Amino acid sequence: MSKAFRKPGQWKAYLLLTYSSLRAQTRNPATFAFGFIFPIVFISIFGLIGGGNSKVTLGIPPQAETTSTIIAALEKQSSFITLERSDYQTLEKRLKQGKIAGIVQIGREGETEIVDFTTSSANAIQTAQAQSVLRGIVDQSNLIESGIVNPPIVLELKEVSGRQARYIDFALPGQIGFSILSTAIFGTVFGLIYLKKALVLKRMFATPTKALTILLAQGSSRLIMTLIQTILILLVGVLVFKFYLPHGIITLFELIILTSFGLIAFLGFGYFIAGFANDENSASPLTNLITLPQFLLSGTFFSTDVLPKWLTPIANNLPLSYLNTAIRHVTTEGGTLVETWPYLLGLSAWGVVMYLLAARTFKWE
Repeated sequence: MSKAFRKPGQWKAYLLLTYSSLRAQTRNPATFAFGFIFPIVFISIFGLIGGGNSKVTLGIPPQAETTSTIIAALEKQSSFITLERSDYQTLEKRLKQGKIAGIVQIGREGETEIVDFTTSSANAIQTAQAQSVLRGIVDQSNLIESGIVNPPIVLELKEVSGRQARYIDFALPGQIGFSILSTAIFGTVFGLIYLKKALVLKRMFATPTKALTILLAQGSSRLIMTLIQTILILLVGVLVFKFYLPHGIITLFELIILTSFGLIAFLGFGYFIAGFANDENSASPLTNLITLPQFLLSGTFFSTDVLPKWLTPIANNLPLSYLNTAIRHVTTEGGTLVETWPYLLGLSAWGVVMYLLAARTFKWE
């Protein structure tokens, strides 16, 4: 135990400072917005987005031969294919805008049935899906028309049980990381700068209160706030959007450990900026410089797999990326806390570096 806490006065000061800092955070609009409102709003939006299934839309103009077996087969794929019937000019315009995947027309040349499939590069993913389905239907129809009942190659389909992948399962862990980083940096930076400018820290040093006591109280109050945020986000996710905790209460405890670990690491960034900056004007650009790239590149709102190859290694090694990946490992992937040690090691490395920088640059006045 540190000598600073062997005296009862330091414990009393620590508890009073923790309580005071916690009250200040609850009255701070920025802390309330970034820690509670934004994550809950984002989760609600992402939960509604993830509720629907994406379908491939194909255009069928009036001149298409609607009695064709191909059209009939497409109509049977209603869970995956949506058919939109309109005139060719309208369908072509929507195709160029990427709103439909292709236009299907059926014609004949003698005894041969011709399937004309017009596509566009505006919606490459759905176009590829539609081509695959249409090619499968055409191949199957050819076999039937040729009278082949025992083809030399047969596709056998097997299915194993699994959970449906939903966007909320990806987004909710990212919002937990979002709220932790916001609380650790925004709350710490502007809270300590206010205390410096108001000469509150200077008055504290006129008392027997130790510097370590002040910093620990600041960190403890934000840890309590982070745990409240995490539990609230999980409650909304589980009760409203059926977010899945693979191991129940064990996963909840693992998340509490991860969020606590993440906050402690991120506090190093907050202490560094608060010590380096003299006022809000100089702190704001530095705070945004550290937080915005992580919000955008650390898998908070979308997977880092969609980033350019040269940017992916950088994004995957940001501190928020380590935390988001660890949280998703114990939730979405159903892993254990022990298996997240590589991510916790990377997060620890960032934390140690920032605490060392904060120790060299922190000024109390």
